[in-house]
Amino acid sequence: MLPSELSPASAGPLPAPDRRAYGLLLALFLLSVLMCFITEGTYDSGDSINHYLYARYAFTHPINFLESWSKPLVVELMAVPAQLGLRAVMVLQCVLVAASAWLAYGAARSLRLPWPWLAILFCYASPDFFRIQFSGLTEPTFAFVLMAGVALVLQGRASLGAAVVSFLPFARSEGFILLGVFVLCLALSKNWRALPWLGLGFVVYGVAGLFVYQDFLWVFTRNAYPTRNESYGHGQWAHFILSLPSTIGWVLYGLFWIGGLRMLWEWMKPAARLRPQQFTAELLLVYGSVVVFIGAHTIFWTFGIFGSFGLTRVLCCVVPLVSLIALRGVATLAGLARTEQVRHRVRVVLTAGVIVFLASGARAALRWERDFGRASDQILADEAARWALSQGRPPHVVFQHPYFALPLQVDPFGPQHSLMSAVHEKSWPLPVGTLVLWDEWYAVLEGKVPLEVLRQDPQYRLRWQRAMPRNRRKPTADSVRIAIFEKIR
Repeated sequence: MLPSELSPASAGPLPAPDRRAYGLLLALFLLSVLMCFITEGTYDSGDSINHYLYARYAFTHPINFLESWSKPLVVELMAVPAQLGLRAVMVLQCVLVAASAWLAYGAARSLRLPWPWLAILFCYASPDFFRIQFSGLTEPTFAFVLMAGVALVLQGRASLGAAVVSFLPFARSEGFILLGVFVLCLALSKNWRALPWLGLGFVVYGVAGLFVYQDFLWVFTRNAYPTRNESYGHGQWAHFILSLPSTIGWVLYGLFWIGGLRMLWEWMKPAARLRPQQFTAELLLVYGSVVVFIGAHTIFWTFGIFGSFGLTRVLCCVVPLVSLIALRGVATLAGLARTEQVRHRVRVVLTAGVIVFLASGARAALRWERDFGRASDQILADEAARWALSQGRPPHVVFQHPYFALPLQVDPFGPQHSLMSAVHEKSWPLPVGTLVLWDEWYAVLEGKVPLEVLRQDPQYRLRWQRAMPRNRRKPTADSVRIAIFEKIR
């Protein structure tokens, strides 16, 4: 027989929210906002900057509001704060993470989990989820919308939850897959009235597409992710499972598996068929969403499809749900104790372990220079931009690295800028005086322009070149390289 604190749900009204939850959330939110103005990092220099740029120039180029790659919902949320700069976008991300943590707390209360306020702490104690606040990436928006949908359904507001989660695909494409989980959950619970609301987001953006693209199905016909992209490659099937500790830390990783196995054990019992609907909702929407999400990315990466690059940051999308599973793990371990006093001590020890791990110096923990310091490619790009601007404003600039748009103060969607493919363009030759800012990653991987192509082309002259270690603590490892060429004929 399970201790009462491990039961998925129980009768009776929910107690009022704990003051500790309010205080903890406020303290962690303020810490995050403070970090927005202290950190020199932007999580990465690619997609993080690109998503910010789409939002920053959305009012100048309204098509950005309905662009497949940048994700319409993300652009719409970021567009106004982006006018104040990347720091303002980071503050927005802090709000989204705080809202996700609070929703996780609400879901934990609905599930009658002990110490539900730990769900808040577990969200912030997940190293990668904390870091991703200081970026322009889509994961915080996705996590918020997903957690809102799950929390609302668990609270018995299925129609509203379905309506909210219907916008999930417009935060990240994996949302289409997770909609299937909600369809199954609502169908099994015979919540037929809520099912149509899962189509609300598609209808809203479909109608918008009629005005912009004259295409109601633009979400599919203009999908930014081809079935296969040979440049991105593929990898081992266990990649995302083995990388989860880097996202949530080793202590939470252990609690996650304990909580998951406990729920699996409960589901396999014959009595599971007699469980209330909330048990099914928890099983499918919390555990099922995590399994389906990680499973989908495992398939994408294993077979090299749908633009998967094996980026483990996508796991941040399900961290609020993972925090609930880890909380179930805490309840499972505490439930092994015979007295409430011992159970309390178990929870305290586990909580302390989660917090202490963050400062342990482990690779999966937080490290100041790596996580909040200035990236080498950005330092070098700033230096290259200063040199370029010291020569006078060029008639045109070519670059693939998104970050160059910031120090050069160039609209990357405007006529003054071209991507690296313009180097090969014959129908519209680049004007004389164009500066081509080459880098060893984006220009080669996405632009398909190796350095030797520019070196051997008589139309271009090398004007500036620098390199520095990518990891400045290991100067013998991989280096960042940037070169500037000028078109002379």
